[in-house]
Amino acid sequence: MSYHINKIFKTAGSAVRSFSEGLKKPLMDINVSEVVSVLENIFIKKSQYTTERNVENIIAKGLDIAFGKVHQQYSIGGFLALKVDIDIGDGQVGIEIKLAKDLTTTNTERLFGQVLYYSKRTYKKNLIVLIVGTEKEYNQVMKEVESIIKEQGISFYYLLIK
Repeated sequence: MSYHINKIFKTAGSAVRSFSEGLKKPLMDINVSEVVSVLENIFIKKSQYTTERNVENIIAKGLDIAFGKVHQQYSIGGFLALKVDIDIGDGQVGIEIKLAKDLTTTNTERLFGQVLYYSKRTYKKNLIVLIVGTEKEYNQVMKEVESIIKEQGISFYYLLIK
């Protein structure tokens, strides 16, 4: 009798382990172009263009509807303990968000450092730099930032507020 009980527990334990390991695996592969397609359909109103955190929340909600497994302020590990603004699929795609109106020289330098670290540490080429701003704010400086980001093989997307 105890042999049968042990066998049942052993079988149940294997099933629980398999189920648990399955939960750790992403349900689907998510790529940058799919994420950009969703970003193209997210609208930020001028009244919502207040803080990076507010914009991040709106974008995260839209992405969560499309993909699930969306995490804000996702720790990418390492000794620097840096966090990407949005992670999709537990490390599959990362998004770093900046508001165009806040992109000073200092913030731009910080962005370049974040892009370097996040791409090397976790995301490789599966990182999107998402700048949110007005049409007027998409100026020569923004075009230069876009060029430098793209030269690194990282995706750049400028989301116009409405």
